[in-house]
Amino acid sequence: MKKSILAFIVLPYFIIAQVGINTTTPTKSLDNNGELRIRTLPQGAGNDDILSADTNGNVRKISRSDLGSGSSGFNSTILGYDPKPVATRPQPPGPVPGGGTAAELGCKKWSVNNHTYCAYQLTQGINWFNAFSFGKQMGGYLVTMPSDAERIWVATNIVASGTGYNLGNNIWIGFNKIQRPGNPDRLQWITGEEFRMNWSTNPATTENWFAPGEPNNSGGTEGSTHIYNTSGNTERRWNDLSGSTTTFTGSAMNQLIIEFNE
Repeated sequence: MKKSILAFIVLPYFIIAQVGINTTTPTKSLDNNGELRIRTLPQGAGNDDILSADTNGNVRKISRSDLGSGSSGFNSTILGYDPKPVATRPQPPGPVPGGGTAAELGCKKWSVNNHTYCAYQLTQGINWFNAFSFGKQMGGYLVTMPSDAERIWVATNIVASGTGYNLGNNIWIGFNKIQRPGNPDRLQWITGEEFRMNWSTNPATTENWFAPGEPNNSGGTEGSTHIYNTSGNTERRWNDLSGSTTTFTGSAMNQLIIEFNE
């Protein structure tokens, strides 16, 4: 009887322990400091997730549908940092770059790409550059929407009143002007993703949601993209502005959507 009780007590200790191979300081449940070989694998299915590794060797999964739904080409080198899991985001968010504080309104996961989108209310308007820094501070990034499917999901589940978090003000998104040596300036998703194309038109068009005539780089100073507030555009179209803007059409840029890859 005593042996049985001892086994019951000891067993959970080994279940929650971290195991290291060629390391005495494992940081995960299984931490292998060396190459990996698997001799036999069962046949997978067409909708299986794909394993990837970040620059530190942490193995993660990517939804196969994410690679084919218009969200292809995620590049942490272009973003400038490796995003972190949503579970590690600071709560509460803490001070906001540029001043003020933020409150998290809620988060939802889109089953198509398994990304999580969190909505934030700020106490004051924020420019695009500080908004980018806030996304990095939280471990995610300013929301990117390179396909109609993702944009519609975000609009319905995050932005809208009733089904979302009632984000009625101007909202910066992760589409911004970049300059490459020897080439004209161009707008690009901060993650390196490309728009999903609509090949049924002539010429073919991207699945963007810019208001008619936008982006227009008015005055040669615009290059940061936002979602119009409800009074500026009832369809919540996109527009380009100077990245230093903190208020537009009487509405502060004080609401943000931060996207997390896992």
